[in-house]
Amino acid sequence: MRKTTYLNIFFLLLSAGVFQTISAQNVDEIVAKHIKAMGGEDKLSKLQSMKITAEMDVMNMQVPINTTIVQNQGFRSETTVQGATIVQAINGNTGWSINPMTGNNKATALPEEAVKSMASETDLTGLYNYKQKGYQLTLDGEEDLAGAKVYKVTMTLKNGVKRVNYISKDTFYILKIIAKTNVNGQDIESENVQSDFRQVDGIYYPFTSEVSTSAMPGTKMALHIKTLEVNPKIDPAIFAMPN
Repeated sequence: MRKTTYLNIFFLLLSAGVFQTISAQNVDEIVAKHIKAMGGEDKLSKLQSMKITAEMDVMNMQVPINTTIVQNQGFRSETTVQGATIVQAINGNTGWSINPMTGNNKATALPEEAVKSMASETDLTGLYNYKQKGYQLTLDGEEDLAGAKVYKVTMTLKNGVKRVNYISKDTFYILKIIAKTNVNGQDIESENVQSDFRQVDGIYYPFTSEVSTSAMPGTKMALHIKTLEVNPKIDPAIFAMPN
């Protein structure tokens, strides 16, 4: 009788949304601690642009990458491989690329699914203000990540793209991100393990990332940030697709 009563109470609470409310409160508490660890609301609310110079170690090559981002407006990366510079850019809801290694030096429009998967790169502040951005967050338990205890928080963007954030229970930094996207009809999963957090203008950033993707199985890429500039003046014309 008691067991039956407890089950009835459980399902009553579940139907009333009590457990969903508790979960949401837990997510908001975790996000609040993460925002504080990254530098706080005051700093993140003023983050509008960024320039990054980095180097990626991949397949015994050191590949320079220059990235420019304007919050919710534009993203542009320039990657130099064997003397050829590959450009990828997002300009609002459109995107384009230039890839001389394919024998084409002209700008080509990116397919819709590629723009969709890259659109999140224009968001510099991540989990900050996620409700106003229209993101959905769920707390999917806790795990052990290379000896570190982490919260597993899944973020679903407005366009449906999902990113799983592994947030340290100790520092509240995001130690790993798993993103799932669809490119040319193929589901691709990428993993980004972040470390070496450093403060720049009051905000903490991971200066080292180990990246792997199902598109290149067995290949690990190590990204090292050389310089990171916060809120530089950016000419929006650099995001526009050249004729």
